[in-house]
Amino acid sequence: MVRPSVIDCDGHVAEPWEMYRQYADPQYRDRVPRRIDVEGHRWVVMDGRPYPDFVRYGPRPLGGVSAERELSRPVQNPDLAEGGVDPERRLRDMDIEGLDVAVLFPSGTTSMCAVPDPRLEAALYRAYHRWLAEYCSAAPDRLRGVAVMCLHDPALAVAELRRVSEEPWVVAALVPPHIDDLNLDQPRFDPIWEAAQDIDLPVVVHAACGRPPYALGTEESSDNLFLMHAMAHPFEQMRALAACLGGGVFDRFPRLRMAFLEAGAGWIPWWLDRLEEHAEGLPEHVPLMKREPMQYVQDGQVWFSCEPEEPMLEAVLDQIGDDAIMFASDYPHWDCGFPDSVRRIQGRPNLSPERATKLLGANAVRFYRRLG
Repeated sequence: MVRPSVIDCDGHVAEPWEMYRQYADPQYRDRVPRRIDVEGHRWVVMDGRPYPDFVRYGPRPLGGVSAERELSRPVQNPDLAEGGVDPERRLRDMDIEGLDVAVLFPSGTTSMCAVPDPRLEAALYRAYHRWLAEYCSAAPDRLRGVAVMCLHDPALAVAELRRVSEEPWVVAALVPPHIDDLNLDQPRFDPIWEAAQDIDLPVVVHAACGRPPYALGTEESSDNLFLMHAMAHPFEQMRALAACLGGGVFDRFPRLRMAFLEAGAGWIPWWLDRLEEHAEGLPEHVPLMKREPMQYVQDGQVWFSCEPEEPMLEAVLDQIGDDAIMFASDYPHWDCGFPDSVRRIQGRPNLSPERATKLLGANAVRFYRRLG
């Protein structure tokens, strides 16, 4: 009997800063992002404009007025950082973890949407795609990736989506949960959804967290990474999901598949129920929403990821079904569960083998169809 495939639906690379200059189109190489030091803190200069590198203003411990010492601001797990840039190291770690395939997301490149010039932004994504293609070429059957879209200029996004979708490493198109003050229901983004639907490439929604575009909760986090990081991913995905459902994105594009990732799963039934209640009470605010929120999940258009240790996972599956949640490792970030993520899923006493099989790989094959 062949062991079911185990697929990481959301792992990360740790693309190096020099990658932009090395892989960018020649006319953009003098404008690529660079890091600088500002009073002992790392900032990033993007096309002449400086941004704090991680937390917005500098961390403060909760309950205190200011930090008496520099607080840790982890991005990568230091023991795993090499795997984010070296595919051979990653493959060894995948073998340790028990992963057959990893779908790879960027780490810093998602923040390049802070670049003021969309043409430069799109050029940085092209540079990243060239770097990632080379990374994935180390094991084309095990390492696949998602292509980053420029929401500031949907025409540029569509052009890159159609170009890069012909490359063998690409399995999805990546967008942030919002851009500037625009949510994903905006009709200006419809060409991206139309192109993704046309070429049968799913869309994955992933927050950039503590870098631009600053996530919900960043401004209100009191300079504290505990607050900011805990709020950012779920708050962003709640808003993005509500905007796409309420804005009729899935009704206008009935073959579009979209996954809302790295926010866990415990919030999903409550949020879908709350959205249904509000749609019933405020129908004039969501005139394009033709189905109940849960129906979009059951129809295979809306997907999510889970974390192995979530205590509510089985209860969530009881509420929304077994077919819309995928396992994610978040390797090599500081909060990933390496080397036990897969074993934590497999070892859950109340999770049936059938459900574990779907979570660990079968659902990902149905969402990322190019893996099949």
